[in-house]
Amino acid sequence: MTNHRPPDSRLLTNLLTHEKEYIKSLQTLLLSSSSSLSSFAAYAAASPPSSPIPHALLRVAATLGAADEAMRRYLLSVESWREGMRQLKELEEEVGCVVRDREILYAIPFFKREEKEG
Repeated sequence: MTNHRPPDSRLLTNLLTHEKEYIKSLQTLLLSSSSSLSSFAAYAAASPPSSPIPHALLRVAATLGAADEAMRRYLLSVESWREGMRQLKELEEEVGCVVRDREILYAIPFFKREEKEG
């Protein structure tokens, strides 16, 4: 009988822990970025309209806003990926329990047969 040895769950647990920290960092970054962008847009809007600078600043603010939105979508993707990995970990643990139980159930009759024969 070939024993299937599941991969070390500590590696997946370690990955999930680091991904959780990474997600928190991205969330903090987006929060700071949003605050900074709001201040920048307010500064651009408060600049004298006769100058070409406010228009350029508003275009820069729009570009930065688009970058923030892209980062937000990336964050959602990472969160979704982490959730998939978490579900995979649960499934691996479940399969590990089934394999262990199967080995126990297989070993009990085998040892009883040996006792009767011996």
